[in-house]
Amino acid sequence: MSMADPRADANAYLKEKKVLELFHDLGTKLVYSKPEDPNAFLLKVLSEIQEGDAAGAPTTFFTSKDVSTMFSMFDPTGKGTITMVQYKNALKSFGIEEMTVPVEGDVVNRETFEKVIAEELAKL
Repeated sequence: MSMADPRADANAYLKEKKVLELFHDLGTKLVYSKPEDPNAFLLKVLSEIQEGDAAGAPTTFFTSKDVSTMFSMFDPTGKGTITMVQYKNALKSFGIEEMTVPVEGDVVNRETFEKVIAEELAKL
């Protein structure tokens, strides 16, 4: 008689349902907002996520202003471009471990950065 490994089943479930990503996003929102009532805040956020899912809207913590600010942080001299190494570090700052949207060239300008990061975030 063969029994499935409960840890493997649990890990598969967590990955399939993106539970760890959800917890990470909720934790980030909680720490960023620092609400007086964390429970009420989390219930509100979960309700918003549920409503967004029902409407088919993607849910992401980061706004377009956050993405623009991130570009500026990686481009402190204001050249208007960042290197591919900086771009990959920016992805990690957004919680994106692997690049899924291809980017051409050795440097990334602000317009491309904002467009591609929005696409990457929508895939989370």
